Amino acid sequence: MKALPTFTLGFIAAVLLTATGARAGVSPHLILNKSADLPITAFNLTFRVGSADDPSELSGLANLTAHLMREGGVLATKVGSTPMPARTRAELEEYMFPLAADIDVSSETEQVSFRVTASSTDAMTVFNVLAQMVTAPAFNAGEFDRLKAEETDALTKALPREDEEELGKAALFQRMYGAGHPYSHVTTGSVSGLRRLTVDKIKAFYKTTFTRRRLTVAIAGVVSPQLAARARTVFSGLAEGTTAVAHIPATNADGGRELHLTIVKGPFDATGVHLGAPLPINRASRDFPDLYLAAWAFGKHRSFVGRLMKSVREVRGLNYGTYSYVENFPGGGSRLSEPTQAARTAQAFTVWARPTPPENGCFLLRQVFRETSNLASEGLTSSEFELTQSHLVGNAPLQASGLERRLGYAIDSQFYGIKGDYLGSLQNRARRARLAHVNELLHRYLHPRNMEIVVVTRDPEEFKKQILSPRCDIHYASGVEKPGEVLAEDKVIAAYPMGLKPENIQIVTSESVFE
Repeated sequence: MKALPTFTLGFIAAVLLTATGARAGVSPHLILNKSADLPITAFNLTFRVGSADDPSELSGLANLTAHLMREGGVLATKVGSTPMPARTRAELEEYMFPLAADIDVSSETEQVSFRVTASSTDAMTVFNVLAQMVTAPAFNAGEFDRLKAEETDALTKALPREDEEELGKAALFQRMYGAGHPYSHVTTGSVSGLRRLTVDKIKAFYKTTFTRRRLTVAIAGVVSPQLAARARTVFSGLAEGTTAVAHIPATNADGGRELHLTIVKGPFDATGVHLGAPLPINRASRDFPDLYLAAWAFGKHRSFVGRLMKSVREVRGLNYGTYSYVENFPGGGSRLSEPTQAARTAQAFTVWARPTPPENGCFLLRQVFRETSNLASEGLTSSEFELTQSHLVGNAPLQASGLERRLGYAIDSQFYGIKGDYLGSLQNRARRARLAHVNELLHRYLHPRNMEIVVVTRDPEEFKKQILSPRCDIHYASGVEKPGEVLAEDKVIAAYPMGLKPENIQIVTSESVFE
């Protein structure tokens, strides 16, 4: 590959330090990325808390706590030397609107984040409200009832009846990790878990998990000395906490399982396919950059770079897109870029094939499974490797465009224990990558015959019959003609032996995934 210019992601000032001036004991981590390029200031308060901390009988507790902190009003308190009055959710919205600052909350498996960007002239005012929100939440009972009802509707209506793709992902993670694992339920929780939640349980969970030990305070842009000083001290009212992370049990990432298919019955007009298996690595692992490159070459999210997009969509027109991942990627249907603050201690290799008409569902599964098997056994071609290597070297620094994403990556690096510029390191590792080593890692880590497969479809019995049959042909629309080499490969795909045993196929309802 021809030499490409070096790009180092830098800031005018980037400081990771521990807050001082708070009361004795553990203090939050503090990240300051100072830049005077624009008159704005971005804030990100991230707690290392998430659905992985949910007690088994109270799944959804972390998510509902986070959203009630955001929408349940605030108690009267002092933030530094500034008195802050009690306000309801409506009063907070009215107060923040003239400041053009909207506080967003995201709740994922192991991170909860409160984020807002403001004009630098209003930075201290906005930060005071943000700090009040996380240190003095009111947990209003009426807002609790409203949020609980909304989340219950999501689990009983939206997810099982309207969102085929997120339903399939949820079922895949249940199968990959097994009942009781912290990753086996969606962040929203379960219907039975939400039913048991009360305001008192929310308050108790907040006190024990939203602690200084688990908090990272990150500020970027224009950061005055007064703002930096306040950020070091105002979170002393939070409990210190006794644990810094959730306990994530080890997963079976070394094979030893048989291929298993779960067919989810849902009221959908198309058939979606998901497959995957846990990986024994994450972003901090030595082998991660090469596997990340390989996942992009195989099926980069929302891009035509990947092999899967070319063979499934461009050549055959089976669906809108097919993608592969080696990191958690929630909400893929609404995102163009990889999210920040979705970090996980343990990761997985997954493939997401967006829905196709039911008559082509069986063919789509065989094609995706065959491509994944070929990737594991044969690896990338030299042209795939070189194209993706050039693309990743050029694209890596662009992933942190904007103050908010820079903060997000900095916080995630703190999560993984990565020192320095992660994206710069990823870029350098991509530049030094070698095809033979990438392919050796694919052979080592990917075991398609041990993977979990999830299919979401309207008629699971018919799909089971098709996938157990000797072949399932593709059905092109009337008038569509394909070259002879494509039709010849179609015949190979249609009869590709997956080795699925009837006893390793189960059928479940869409509602049961979220019970």
